Parts: sequence; C-alpha cells; structure tokens
Amino acid sequence: MPSDVDPMPSAGVRSATACTRRSAGHSPHRATILLCHTGALAEWRPVFVLGVEDGVVTLADGDELVRFRNHDTDALVRAVRDAGPEAHLNTRFGYLFLASWPRDAEAVFSLGPADRPCPPCG
Repeated sequence: MPSDVDPMPSAGVRSATACTRRSAGHSPHRATILLCHTGALAEWRPVFVLGVEDGVVTLADGDELVRFRNHDTDALVRAVRDAGPEAHLNTRFGYLFLASWPRDAEAVFSLGPADRPCPPCG
C-alpha cells in the first residue's frame, strides 16, 4: 500500500519535530521541488502572500484571491516576515516559493486545498 509518509525528512526542517508526511500542505519533498523547476513556465504564477488566518493562507494572484492550507502556518508567517510577501506558486504541485528561495532552503511550502484540513503530521 502506498504511503504519504517519508521515513527521512527533507533538508531544511523548520521545527524540532520533523514532519515526514508528503501529502498536500505538509513538508515539501526535495524531489518535487526539482520537478517544479523542470516543468513549463505556464505552471508558475507570481503571487503575494497576504496573510494567514485560522490555518488558511491567502494569496493574491493578480486580481484574484486564492486560499490554501499548510500544516505549519507559524513557520510560513515567520518566513514571509523575513523574506517579504513576494512569491511564486507552482500550480502543478501546489508549492509556494518565497523570494528568498533558493538561498533559504526553508522558503518553500507545500499548499493544500483550503476546504480540507491538513491531516496530522507523520
């Protein structure tokens, strides 16, 4: 049976307790990060992180507001505070890359649908 839990966490772990779950909204996997950068330019959207409320991340995508969930919104808020709100969203994989990436390995976040809660970390 396939599992969405990776026995080895990716580099750039944000907290003392590493999340090894690889489902949407959890820790980004280094292989998926690489896949993001081999995809088409049309899979990328420039966005601005507007804020986080009740575990939901709000992004400005042009004139549209889009919402996602992430398992560690505290880390996302800190990273946005340090790097600024400018980012790029990979629409194929749902990965948010803040402007400080790749200098800051922890400036990439996996996003899940806002209408579904993130399952507990693995």
